[in-house]
Amino acid sequence: MKISINTSFDTTTLLERYGPWALIIGASHGTGSAAAHQLAAEGINCVLLARNESALDELSQELQQRYGIDTRCIVADLSQPDSTNEALTRVEDLDIGLLIYNAGAPAYASDFIKAPLETWQNLIALGATSLTTICYHIAQKMVERGRGGILLMGSHAALGGNKKYALYTASKGFMLNFGESLWMELKDMGVDVLNFLILVVDTPTLRKQMRKSNVDGWDNDRIPGVYSPHDVMQKALQELPNGPTFLHPDDDEHESDFGSERRAALIERWSHTEPYVGDD
Repeated sequence: MKISINTSFDTTTLLERYGPWALIIGASHGTGSAAAHQLAAEGINCVLLARNESALDELSQELQQRYGIDTRCIVADLSQPDSTNEALTRVEDLDIGLLIYNAGAPAYASDFIKAPLETWQNLIALGATSLTTICYHIAQKMVERGRGGILLMGSHAALGGNKKYALYTASKGFMLNFGESLWMELKDMGVDVLNFLILVVDTPTLRKQMRKSNVDGWDNDRIPGVYSPHDVMQKALQELPNGPTFLHPDDDEHESDFGSERRAALIERWSHTEPYVGDD
């Protein structure tokens, strides 16, 4: 069954705007898997990247059989050295019109000086270094062809620091400011950029953590107060053409218009910024 998504850019379809290929980072389950299903239903081929090979293979087969699209699986851990460049090599031959950076890591809780430094370095690699490298290469190709989209699946944690979550909140804050800057630079070149900041979403990882902590509701069909990956991703794809930032669910439920206010502030800031004259 074709999934209908209410896009806000005239009558342009997702396939016309963001096809023929989407690269989904963190595709094995949750919002990544939901994105793959919704895009495949619109006829967009999917590159699925995650660490879990069996989950990727299962999702790949399901997408091919249900929607008749092409897929490519890349098993990679983007927190490890060289994995990002290897992954980019695997997609050099593809016309990628949509990048969804959905790479997730558990919000590892520890006092900064008490955790192994490697733990924090891995978070930086995943949330900043790999993000930068992948966007750098993919965005260049999008600008060359004059269309595309970059969807950064972030977190409310980007909005401020928190005890025992120093590097987690820092990496999310990096993504937020990086994405807003990209939006300003690319919005007139046919490339849409959106930070989509979310709260808790129903994923296998969440249910596993709830079960381990003896939290009631982990085995319910719907966890009370927790959003479904399908609904979250549908809203993200709907808002992608608008940019630069959407705070979910606040922008819907409380009509805070966070995204519009932030967009207006960014335009105002950008209009008073002197153009950089470099060596290029």
